[in-house]
Amino acid sequence: MVLGLYLIILVLAIAKAWARGRVALRGSPVPSPTYAFHTVIEEILGLPSPTAASDFPNRAKEANLLNVDRLTIRMTNGFGENLPISYNSNAGSPTIFGKPSTETFLAGTENTVVVPRGFAGAFFIGRTFNPSNSKIEVSFSPPQDYRPGVDVSYVDGYSVPITCSCGGVTVTGCNIPLFRTGRTCPLPGAGTNLVCYNPKKVINGGPADSFFQPCQGAAYTYPDDHQANGFGKCDSGNIYCCVGVNCPAPRQQHGKRSLEERGFANETGFSAGVS
Repeated sequence: MVLGLYLIILVLAIAKAWARGRVALRGSPVPSPTYAFHTVIEEILGLPSPTAASDFPNRAKEANLLNVDRLTIRMTNGFGENLPISYNSNAGSPTIFGKPSTETFLAGTENTVVVPRGFAGAFFIGRTFNPSNSKIEVSFSPPQDYRPGVDVSYVDGYSVPITCSCGGVTVTGCNIPLFRTGRTCPLPGAGTNLVCYNPKKVINGGPADSFFQPCQGAAYTYPDDHQANGFGKCDSGNIYCCVGVNCPAPRQQHGKRSLEERGFANETGFSAGVS
């Protein structure tokens, strides 16, 4: 009896697949014989149908994103002097792999940071340790479905110029040395050109304060300066960030022109007055 049932299913499947192929010839793409046959068997038995071949690339891309279990951020110090750097994880976020909470970022070197899936936090970089330093914000967690996100933020304050790139394209940040633009810092910190506190730290809607305005839309200069957000542009899992005026600028940076034209071509670090 079981053998007879199998034979009936087989005959029905062959007949249905043959009929479907004839219909497909009248205008629809013809599925492969194997795909059509298995689809019909599953329909007869009430099983879920396989994913259509045309959907495989999208599924593969989603699977690739979901299978990335870590995010790598490579930072280069082109500022011209050693810089303190501190790492901060948001509440409830896992910590970064194998790093102390603070360290010295040596001039001319690369610093690699690896964060786990679920991470959200920031890296603060400046000429002194200060929670209002320029920062790189990184997210690899819900509610963004674990898609990597990065932005450079001067919302708390500015200390050094930073930009970040993915796949050879600069997606966020500003390489303009704000202490050298001739604009007055509204809330200077202690010392000379160490940090400028941002008066728009908790004010949405813009525009940016005059001191921060050259970087508006490139780096965050007020809380909802979202044009500076690089989310969705770094799905490879690799982010490259650079500190200094010679770093590549993003397309949205105001007055994006050569460093030679701006008069900063050979100036790096505090010794040349750029920060």
